[in-house]
Amino acid sequence: MTVADATAVRPRVHSLGYLGLTSTDLDGWRTFATDIAGMAISDTSSENELRLRIDEYQWRISVTPGDGSVAFVGWEVAGKAALDAIVADLTAAGVAVEEDSKLAQERGVLELVRSEDPAGNQIEFFYGPITESKPFVSPQGVEFVTGEQGLGHVVLATPSAEETERFYVDLLGFRVSDRVNLGPVVAMFAYVNPRHHSLAVVQAPERLLHHFMLEVTSLDEVGLALDRSLASNAHQPATGLGKHTNDQAVSFYLTTPSECRVEYGWAGRQLDLDLNPSTTVVYTGGSIWGHKSV
Repeated sequence: MTVADATAVRPRVHSLGYLGLTSTDLDGWRTFATDIAGMAISDTSSENELRLRIDEYQWRISVTPGDGSVAFVGWEVAGKAALDAIVADLTAAGVAVEEDSKLAQERGVLELVRSEDPAGNQIEFFYGPITESKPFVSPQGVEFVTGEQGLGHVVLATPSAEETERFYVDLLGFRVSDRVNLGPVVAMFAYVNPRHHSLAVVQAPERLLHHFMLEVTSLDEVGLALDRSLASNAHQPATGLGKHTNDQAVSFYLTTPSECRVEYGWAGRQLDLDLNPSTTVVYTGGSIWGHKSV
């Protein structure tokens, strides 16, 4: 493939914009988010919805009462033309998609459409998020890596991994970064911006959000978060520190008050959107070292 071929079509999705989770313990989430992860509570939070900030966006993570499952995944696009193109592509492929102006107002974006991926997750495509004039200030002094790289990444487990991969890669234009052999299954990692992956898909007996990732700007911030977790009675780490094979991030995992984990990491590898990988690499394991269960 030539450089001209590689640059001809870019992913219509710009980045992972926001994430909606449910939980039986909103108070636990408030403590976890602020005291351990260093997120800030958004002024747009309400009694029945906890909204969390990690940058200038009004919010990035929403938590509402529920069974702990993922409620929605929001993918940001550059503008109206990109949103219209996604609607056209989904419609042509026979995928139901609906414009929802009321939901757009609730989310605090200019325009939004919603659909469902083959895994059964509610997905939302939007542009024009509200940003705050009041600077983001972490209660733990943390700075998160966002900007053009978006919120971070999500790892979706599903019984329909092949169909889900085709949906995101073939229909929406996500680019395969690489694959990782996890023993009985091989996970697919895909990118839409310089972040090594904004999405991963893995075969599993049931649908769930395995984890989402927050990236910080220094190794010290990772270590301090691990210290805060170890010192906490309620929010112990799920793993120790480790370094991943494919994105090379140094990170550890925390169990959230929902049914998913959060990966807290630093120095994730970046890819060049102007050059597709020449081959699809398969790594024989997820970690170079560490990430041992604790």
